[in-house]
Amino acid sequence: MSQPRTGSLHWLLIMPLLCLLALFFVAPLYFVIERGFTDPAGAGLDNYRRVLDDPAARRFAWNTVRTAVTVTVCASLLGYTYAYATFKASRRMRVFLLYCVLVPFWTSLLVRTYAWAVMLRDEGVINKTLASLGMIDAPLPLLRNSFAVTLGMTQILLPFVILPCYSAMTRVDVSLVQAARSLGASPTKAFFRVFLPLTRPGLAAGAFLTFILATGYYITPVLLGGPGDQPIAVLIENAVQQQGDWGLAGALAALTTVMVLVALMAGWRSLTRSVLETGRKS
Repeated sequence: MSQPRTGSLHWLLIMPLLCLLALFFVAPLYFVIERGFTDPAGAGLDNYRRVLDDPAARRFAWNTVRTAVTVTVCASLLGYTYAYATFKASRRMRVFLLYCVLVPFWTSLLVRTYAWAVMLRDEGVINKTLASLGMIDAPLPLLRNSFAVTLGMTQILLPFVILPCYSAMTRVDVSLVQAARSLGASPTKAFFRVFLPLTRPGLAAGAFLTFILATGYYITPVLLGGPGDQPIAVLIENAVQQQGDWGLAGALAALTTVMVLVALMAGWRSLTRSVLETGRKS
């Protein structure tokens, strides 16, 4: 009896996942976007013209991109540093640091966001601590602004940078760094010329994933941000819940999907280039 080819076996294994993805993601997204063309009857491109001509939609779209980029940069810097510290730590400390990264996955996103709101409010832990130390006379405005949104989203999305970076670091041949040191390179130069390029695919993957997730965030900006920090998801929710305008919501969803797909293609190209360059260097 002939054995199934490897390619066919791979497709058989992945087919259930593809079916679930089509059923619970692609199909609902298709029907929502379709409403952008058909609601009201014969709307065509009218809903898309409304979105493109609406200053509020442009402002909310800019808020979404600005916040996603800021959070991605902050999470990449902090996440890579944390991953490197974990990589260099002793075995027992490494387990503890990785455990600290995984704990947030066991806590509700809503609970974590509310925790930040409690800490950052005028009567929160941070302001009370600073006031008790005599460092401030009046509460600092830490809540309902871009700072609170960036802080909350960065903390929530950090594991998505730390884990890919740490995984990439564990695959690095440490003898290459030692060889650079033996040839006269300083620790800093060996890190930036050898170690960092070899771990760049992990950093690129983490940053890419963080940006995609940040563009779709809703709860954290709503609870921690002010009027000027709301994402485009707020407009979609308002169009459906408050106005009952599914055509406008579909157009907003379609344009947001296009924006995310463009980021996906750009990120995929960057990630592929990083992997290929790393493979040539190694």
